[in-house]
Amino acid sequence: MAVTFGSYCRSTLLALALLSAVTGQVEAKRAFARGPNGSVGAFNSQGQYGSRMGARVLGQNAGAGFRHGQFTGPNGGSLNGNGNFAYKRGAGGFRNSAWNGTAPKGASGSGYSHSQYNAQTGQGARSSSEQLATSSGKDYGYTGDTSFTKGQGGSSVVQTDNHGTYDVNFAKGQKPVVAPVP
Repeated sequence: MAVTFGSYCRSTLLALALLSAVTGQVEAKRAFARGPNGSVGAFNSQGQYGSRMGARVLGQNAGAGFRHGQFTGPNGGSLNGNGNFAYKRGAGGFRNSAWNGTAPKGASGSGYSHSQYNAQTGQGARSSSEQLATSSGKDYGYTGDTSFTKGQGGSSVVQTDNHGTYDVNFAKGQKPVVAPVP
């Protein structure tokens, strides 16, 4: 049975991910390998203020990866974050990330970003949001959605907490047109 680079990468990532998930007293581990067809790697670290882990497989024609982190500050704040991505030549790809956290004196926030692209149709989309609340209760943030077609342009709708909603249209080679939404 021949071992391909792809099967080697999957096996290595699975072993490293399982090792990282069940090892409780590890401070830091990392393993990376690079070859003529791509690279594979994983990491895991734990410390006094939190932990993080991730893995990735990168090749010329396809790749994927993930990461996750969880931290608590010495004065009580916290931060959690994660992300993942994948791509395949000729098919497209996606990327996702998210975070949330609190500050020691009560402020909090969260956000996300989701992007995807279909290489066969040339169409893509992105949605994102960031929301913050101060310790005194004031909210700040936005939510945005964008769609586009490669080589042509696209449009966005951005809704802010304190400054209204806007439509943004952009065409290849032209300046974006921003219009407030009543």
